This record gives sequence, C-alpha cells and structure tokens, in this order.
Amino acid sequence: APTTASVSPTAGTSAPAALATTTSAPPGKGKVLLMTRSLEPTSPFVGWMASDNASGFVMVNIYDCLVRATKDGQGVDPALATKWETSPDGKTWTFTLRDVKFSDNKPVTAADVKASLDKARLSDKSQWKNLFRAVTDVQAVDDQTVKILLSQPHPPLLAELSQWSAQVMPADMANAVEQQGYDTYKTRGTGAYMLDGWKKGDPLILKKNPNYWKQPHNGPDEVHIDYVADDNSRVLKLQGGETDVIDFVPYSQIATLNQGSTKAQGFPIETILTFNMNVTIKPLDDKKVRQALNYALDKEAIIKAVFFGYAKFMNSPLPPGTYYWDQTLKGYPYDLDKAKQLMAASSVPQGFTYKQTVPAGDTVKLQVATIAKDQWAKIGVTVDLQQLEPATYSSQFKKGTSMAWFGTWTNDMSDPTEIANANLRGGPPRFGAFSQYDSPQVDSLIDAADTELDQKKREMLYQQVQQIFVDDAPQVFIAYPQATAAWQSYISGFAIESLSFYRFEEVRVNK
Repeated sequence: APTTASVSPTAGTSAPAALATTTSAPPGKGKVLLMTRSLEPTSPFVGWMASDNASGFVMVNIYDCLVRATKDGQGVDPALATKWETSPDGKTWTFTLRDVKFSDNKPVTAADVKASLDKARLSDKSQWKNLFRAVTDVQAVDDQTVKILLSQPHPPLLAELSQWSAQVMPADMANAVEQQGYDTYKTRGTGAYMLDGWKKGDPLILKKNPNYWKQPHNGPDEVHIDYVADDNSRVLKLQGGETDVIDFVPYSQIATLNQGSTKAQGFPIETILTFNMNVTIKPLDDKKVRQALNYALDKEAIIKAVFFGYAKFMNSPLPPGTYYWDQTLKGYPYDLDKAKQLMAASSVPQGFTYKQTVPAGDTVKLQVATIAKDQWAKIGVTVDLQQLEPATYSSQFKKGTSMAWFGTWTNDMSDPTEIANANLRGGPPRFGAFSQYDSPQVDSLIDAADTELDQKKREMLYQQVQQIFVDDAPQVFIAYPQATAAWQSYISGFAIESLSFYRFEEVRVNK
C-alpha cells in the first residue's frame, strides 16, 4: 500500500512535511469490487455540505484535502499539499501544492483550494463553519501556493484541514454546487475514484480516476456499492456470493463469518456509545443521581453480552486514539454499593422513573437499554423504554424534550477540538450534545486548549476537561465499540481506519 511521511497535526510550528513517496501493492486480478453497505448517503457530495458518515465514507475516495489523516489517526500525511510551514507566531500557514489534475483533466491550482475552503468557512450551507472559526483569510499566492491566515494560534488546524469538509473541488464547481438542481453526484475530484451520478435506491458506481496522483493505481477498476439496511440480509448476500464486502456485521456473527470462504473482523475506531441525559429535567439535574446511574451499570457485562468482546470500557468522553485521551481516568467501574450510597444521599432516595428513548430497529441499543433497565432496578430506578422511529427519536432529543437517549459519536479527526466543542461545550448549537450541560470551566479550558501551542500544556488542559466532565457525569459512559466488516477470502487489503474510513485503492480482488 502507498506510504508517506507523516507529521503530527498537534505541532504548533511544524517543519515542512516530507514529499510523499509511493510503493504500490501488485494489482489484483478482479476488475470490479462489490460492496454492500448498511446506510445510504443522505447529503450532497460536497465536503462542507455533507453531514453524514455514509456520504463522507464515499467522498474520501473521490476528493482530497490539503492533508490526509494517517491510518492510525495519529498524524497527517501530505495529500494535495506536499509541504507546509508556519510562521513563528503560529498565525500564518503556507502550503505548497502538488502538481496534479482533477478527474476532468483541469489542473489543480491555489484558486481551487481557496474557493473550496472559503465555502467551508463562510457559506450559509456549510455544516462545518465552526471548525474554521480561527481562519481570517485564505490566499492564493500563486498557482502552487496557498496561505491561510488565522486570528490566533490554532494548533488543531492541520487536523481540521484533513476532515472531509476541507475537500477541494474545482473553483467553478465550488461556486456552483449550492445552486438548486445542481447534481453533486457528478464529481470532479482528485481522489482515487470518480462518480458520474447516482440516484437514491440505485447502486453507486465508482470508476477509477485515471489522473489519480498516486500511481500506479492498482485498486479495482470499478467499485459497485449497493445499500441494504437489514443486517441479516447483508450477511446472506455475502454468504451467497452476491457481494464481496459488507459493513456493520452483527457482533454475534463475526466468529461464524471468520471461517471458510469468508473473513470477518472488528476494527478499533475512535467512537463512543453513551446514554445522554437532559440535565435540566429532574432528578437528572442532581449529579449524585447521574453518578449513581454510572456506577450501577455493569459495562463489562454489556461488552461481553452485547458486543461479544468487540468493545472497550469507556473511561472518558474522548475515545482512544484521540490526542490527549486520558487512559489514567478510572471512569465508573461497576460498584453497586457506591451507587446505592449516592442514591440514598440524592434528591430521590426512594428512586424515580427514568424515560429512555431507543431508535426503533436498532437491536444493539435495545439490548443495552434492556440490560440497564434490569440493573438500575437494583437502585430503585424504574426504566421506561420508549422505542421511537429514528426521525422522531432524533427530533425529540434535539428539541430538548427527551429525558434520556443514546449518544453516539465517531471522530472525523483525532484532535479533540471537534468532539470537545460538539459534545462537551455548553451553549448553542449543540448544548453539550443536547444534554443542556453547561460548564463555564470546561468551556474556558477548551478555549485555552484551542490556542495553546505547547503540546504538554495542551494535554494538561484536556486532562482537566476530561476529569471535570467525567465527575459531572452528564452522560452514562458505556463503551468504545469497534467497527465491523466481513469479506470474501479472495479479497485482500480491506481495512477500516482509525477514523472509520476505508479506501478502495487499497483493496485487491484476487479472483
């Protein structure tokens, strides 16, 4: 597989990155890869407008950013930029572009980078404006040089520039894609693949980009993706030889599929699963109650019974792999006596009714909630499980009317700024992952970390953030689940990266 030099995005004044070097695996015999996925894309294939993982997972194969996250998520590799440097004050970043063409043969220039990044940071339709709040200007110095000016030092910048919202498309396309009726599924990118249109309900067909800058390009000539929501139906398609790769394999079936003519595996990724609670609804406004719920839940039992071991005990609001994740935090190990003591000292010593919403059709979440219902009864908590259609389920907690729901998060970058500002910070637009949690101390520490160039000091700030958040317990911390996939034994090179992406250029169809 291609290898490149990597640079940590946490470096405040990084030296220029090394030029990418390429070593290539031999081509596979197969020309077409068939994949069956669980979720259809719901967003336009435009970096700054895309808000769902299903779209992002396809787009990383079509468009490039200035830099690309490493497979382990712990740094960035050169992509459209071959090198970069920062000014001594950390407020000016200069990027040198690779000599490369879009799939339509148009050369990539600094003007294309500027147009795309300006949309990401300024457009009313951008879902990711908050990521670029420190950027004051993007300048096309010449065709091969881009300069990014910041209002203040901002160490997460490289990680943010690796996120799909910073993907680069031709300037004329960037200025046109928001117009009504524009077909964003007809792509013009620099990635390994390109797409000539797609309609929901149809298979999505990716074709190899002949202009891809990593050559030789030995991935499949085409990738055909169909979408099947039902888990068992995807498994049957794989077992019947109708598809080469499937995702979201039920944890209970990994062992069965990992034998004979098929392979299956769990992949550690940067993700979390929690019960989120509206801390303004009594008695969840009582920290003792929230802590008691945490201690009274046997997470290791859930990891064994629901995830079949393909998950890890959750000790922090940040997932492992995130920069500065504090592995020393103890979190809330199962301690029924401690939970009973906290309830006895709380505002509801006799217990209360806890209304937990669950998205209909999600068997994993229903199993977790059912175990919690049984375990929390031991501390006097009566769990009222409410299964709701996904749209209603999501609408209610976003409006602040749900008492409790499942919190899920998958990192799009390894720098903690994204998850911290989305899930831990109080105030609009997300109000602490919609929990209404609001800690001025946590907000102040996040602000300080977003400008601190000294990595050790930044780590200490995030350690404080994690400790305070865990102690305040606006969530019940459940687990860090793994991503799962299965494939035919003639497939090689398929892997899910730390940030949950997979790149089809790495895959070989050996048949």
